[in-house]
Order: sequence, then structure tokens, then C-alpha cells
Amino acid sequence: MHVSRVQRWVASALILTTALHFVGGLMILAVTKGTADAFWVLTIISVVVSLLSIIGVRILNEARVLTPWLLFAAGPVVIAFWFR
Repeated sequence: MHVSRVQRWVASALILTTALHFVGGLMILAVTKGTADAFWVLTIISVVVSLLSIIGVRILNEARVLTPWLLFAAGPVVIAFWFR
């Protein structure tokens, strides 16, 4: 295994971990905030951040950008409606 491949794996893990922590914080804020406008804005921002992090990891690993993994970006919407 080459060093550059391991570096890509580590960078991918860091990108996803950081982005998912940010998305989790946005979702907690969206669910606990009282207004409907804040709920929708924060949910949409969390979906966009999820999409961009998945796309970024795919580009970093030189894989196809269009993949079924992009469906996981809809997770924040499902979680938001479950806890709302």
C-alpha cells in the first residue's frame, strides 16, 4: 500500500467526520428551534453540507461522483421529520 493512498483514506475520514459533526449540530438546532423557517433553512443547509462532503470524498478518492452514496445526504431530512 502506498503512502498517498493512506493519506487519501485519512483525509476522507477527516472530511466525513468533521462534516457529519457539523450536520449533527445543525440538526439538533433545527429540531430544538421553535420557528418553522429556522427548521427548513437549517435542514436544507445540513443536506447541502452532507452532499458536498460525500462529493468531496468521492473526488478526493478519484471515484465516480454520481453514486448511490449520495442518497445518504437525505438522511438529515428523515431525521429532522422523525424528531420534529
